[in-house]
Amino acid sequence: MANFRPYPILTALMLPALALLLWLGSWQLDRRAWKVELLAQYAATADAPPISLSEGVCEGLAETGRRVIAPRMDASAAIVRVSGRNVQGAPGWRLFSAVAACDGTEHVLVETGFEALQTATRADDGAVPAQPEALSLRFETPLGTGGFTPPPDVASNMFYAFDAVGMASVLGIEADALNTQYWLALSTGEPPAYLTQTPPERHLAYAITWFAMTLALLAVYFAYHIQAGRLTGRGA
Repeated sequence: MANFRPYPILTALMLPALALLLWLGSWQLDRRAWKVELLAQYAATADAPPISLSEGVCEGLAETGRRVIAPRMDASAAIVRVSGRNVQGAPGWRLFSAVAACDGTEHVLVETGFEALQTATRADDGAVPAQPEALSLRFETPLGTGGFTPPPDVASNMFYAFDAVGMASVLGIEADALNTQYWLALSTGEPPAYLTQTPPERHLAYAITWFAMTLALLAVYFAYHIQAGRLTGRGA
């Protein structure tokens, strides 16, 4: 029977670190599964004919990646700014306005443009990357919050994930009238940058790294106790 007398302070420091490493590995696996599912949905709908916003939202035909016939937009409508990347992959602010659907009982965010970060320049000539002409609008799952997502700054109109209450207040509509399942995103036909910039395989590699660090931490912890004579195979 093993005789184990752990160092209290070392153990108290090790346990939170161990929990963090396990959480990071699990989080990366969750991110991988989420991206695999969404990429599969985009592939399945890539060649489907476009549908109207009413057909998609009001009749329940919307699918992630499905092309949408551009709805009539009000040029003077308010805009919300959502941190993200354009279809070229450059970082900046995606611009969304709300359009009424389902006889005005529901509103859907529609991407209308992109505001590039001034620091996001090309390496060749230092120019801000241009937004290429998008080929279509597509149904997209709004960005959700993650463990490292900053909180929104509603007063400055700066959002880092979908926030129905904050966005509705900027747009001047009721929060419960804003569709939370889909928004319409500018697209060239390829999956959005937030899915392709870090592909599922890289998330798997990250997860393996975190789990390997977990094993290394445990190995160091127990090796230290063995060397100090506080973990032996003899009975007490």
